[in-house]
Amino acid sequence: MADPMTFRIRAGRLIDGSGAEPQENVLVTVEQGVITQVESGGAAGSDALDLSNYTLMPGLINMHAHTVLPGNGRPFEEWMEQPDEILLLQAYANVRTSLYAGVTTIRDCGGKEMLTFRLRDAIRAGIVEGPRLVLSGWPLTITGGHCRYFGGETDGVEGMRQGARAALKAGADFVKIMASGGGTLGTYSQYPSFETEELRAAIDEAHKVRKPASCHTIATESIERALDAGTDHIEHCSFMAPDTSWKYEEPLARRVAEQGVYVTATLQVGFDRHDALREMHDRGEEMTPAERAQFEGIEQAHANSIANIRNLHELGVKLVAGSDAGWRHTGFDDFYLELVYLAEAGMTPLEAIHAATGRAAAACRIDQTVGTIAPGKVADLLAIAGDPSTDLTTLRAPAMIIQAGRTIVDRR
Repeated sequence: MADPMTFRIRAGRLIDGSGAEPQENVLVTVEQGVITQVESGGAAGSDALDLSNYTLMPGLINMHAHTVLPGNGRPFEEWMEQPDEILLLQAYANVRTSLYAGVTTIRDCGGKEMLTFRLRDAIRAGIVEGPRLVLSGWPLTITGGHCRYFGGETDGVEGMRQGARAALKAGADFVKIMASGGGTLGTYSQYPSFETEELRAAIDEAHKVRKPASCHTIATESIERALDAGTDHIEHCSFMAPDTSWKYEEPLARRVAEQGVYVTATLQVGFDRHDALREMHDRGEEMTPAERAQFEGIEQAHANSIANIRNLHELGVKLVAGSDAGWRHTGFDDFYLELVYLAEAGMTPLEAIHAATGRAAAACRIDQTVGTIAPGKVADLLAIAGDPSTDLTTLRAPAMIIQAGRTIVDRR
């Protein structure tokens, strides 16, 4: 009996995920779920999977998600009152939705205690299907800090050291630190949370075992502290001043670029929130004072978010694509929108695709396995009806989704 994960594909167009220009008429050979050959103009033979009318590209990598969260606007604090069993089932539903939307790898930036590790165990064991998971487990946060409901409250240099070690012991692929407040009630996005020495203690623990560390930074000062502490990755990088306004600081942005730190833009989560507020307004629903203030500032918030990422891109900051799926109103079925917004912020479509494939894999340190279409890489592949190098909206519904050589979806 033939191995179902050994086959050849005739692709009319190939985007390899490296940022290079598309190639036409390419033959890709997959053996036991791994790409073994990529040939331009090679003879396909009658047994090849005919995708000559499609674009073949790597599976997408969502670099920022919270899989235990519902992404339906339900308040975080209220949702976290659910029992762990419900949170785990929600996480499974979310990762499956992502996979069927073409996301073959998810980098989870914070879940409750051991739940995301258990989900990864179930996927690896073949109990449930889902994307490859790159996990932080619970994020480290100050007492009373952002996402404290996930169970990662810790303080002081020694506390941070122990917290990082505990996450790594549990199986974390990277250490995630809430370096400022965020959307959790009672926290302060405009101020840093940890001192530089505390950040450095946790980051050093990750580096000891050759794993990266990432800092959630909304407040401008938290960006500076994260850079001083040696972070590898920054989430959001929002340049929020103490008065909560956006005040871009180019010298600090240049440091981000010069230190080679990856930045996840997370544009989609803000746009989704604003769209939800617009819908509330159109339905005539009552808003809280905070929601009313956000609604009234929607257009300016849009402009600031795009300008912030545009500035970073122009400086050469290594941007990667992550939607913050699960948080507030951001779901798991439309990750392509994050790429659309990155293009709005100045990236070419190919650059945006690279931010969600090859560069994203490099940021996760899994680029020897996935992220590009090349010999030796796992065959995580999408077939797209159309040309995403000119129109990113063609990524909305992949015609085929192949994970590790196994066909997950065939909508042709």
